[in-house]
Amino acid sequence: MARANGKFRERPEGGYDFILNEDSSGFRIDLFSTRGFLPALRFHSEDKAFSSEWTMGLDEINEYKAKNGGFVDLDHVFERNFLIPLSQRDPDFYSRVKDLGIEEFTERMLQIREEIDAIKLFMAEFREAEKSIKRQQSISWKEALSAFSYAINYPAKHLSAEDMVRHKKVLMPLISIVIASLPQASYHEMIALYEQDLLRNYAVGEESEFVPNATGSGCKVTFVDDEGDRFEENYEIFVDAIGQRPMHFNDLPFDGLKTGKVTSGFLFFKDEENAKKHVENDAANVYRDDMGKYFMKVTGLAINDNFQALDRFGAVNPSLFIMAVPFISGVNPDFSGLDFCDTAAERIANMLGNNDMD
Repeated sequence: MARANGKFRERPEGGYDFILNEDSSGFRIDLFSTRGFLPALRFHSEDKAFSSEWTMGLDEINEYKAKNGGFVDLDHVFERNFLIPLSQRDPDFYSRVKDLGIEEFTERMLQIREEIDAIKLFMAEFREAEKSIKRQQSISWKEALSAFSYAINYPAKHLSAEDMVRHKKVLMPLISIVIASLPQASYHEMIALYEQDLLRNYAVGEESEFVPNATGSGCKVTFVDDEGDRFEENYEIFVDAIGQRPMHFNDLPFDGLKTGKVTSGFLFFKDEENAKKHVENDAANVYRDDMGKYFMKVTGLAINDNFQALDRFGAVNPSLFIMAVPFISGVNPDFSGLDFCDTAAERIANMLGNNDMD
């Protein structure tokens, strides 16, 4: 959009200037992000992009579940795949966070972002990332959190409903910021626009409204800022950059699969009282089965550890594998992109090979 309305010119000392076209005097980009957060910047990574050895193996998962009420605890995975690796990579940082629970750690990391102006923090993180690249030194906690986001995918379907709620509401907002990292060139372009007052960033929340225009182009944006002032603007052009949303059972384009061959993803509650609180709060996705056990429906479909579809009785369909992230995001909260695809493909290929399937 910026290039359609002007051009970037590199400065001799680094960075860019943005030259606006004469016929684009009304051009400006307004960003609307949750709590005003901007993505992190890419930094030097000392570890390989991913390794299947980072994840809990099926034997380890089953052994843990047998000793812990039939569930894998999120706190255990957080310690195993974040805190322990962090203690080896950065003992000083580890000593400051080792006694924090997931909620306290996440709040501390996000609080820093809330207390500092988003653009100023963006600039500070660029300097940190640039130093990391020049010195070839990793930013340990961010690297460890990226590894955790990959590792949590596989035991996630063995979490309790309570822990999945914690993961999605508490950890994933922080993970999404750290993993969706910008390259340095994109930073320079954003700052060039900001310096010309052609880029503005607004903090929005769950109560914000984004209503598409009846014309099919543009959107009306309405929200109340931290000062209590109401913001309302109608945009001729609006880009929804949230990304692929989760899909549900009824979104399946294949009607034949809906006749008992697949079912919606779900997770059982560990504590019945927690389930009852959700019911009292009119949660639309909490149910009770024929055995009296409470469970929570999640987005997408039910799969096993080898990405094979499950029917509503939990029986495996040995010839149907589901890799499409939007259809399994409820039990496989992926944020890791190609590394997820690689590991999923490896597991499926091994299953096909072991079963001598054509």
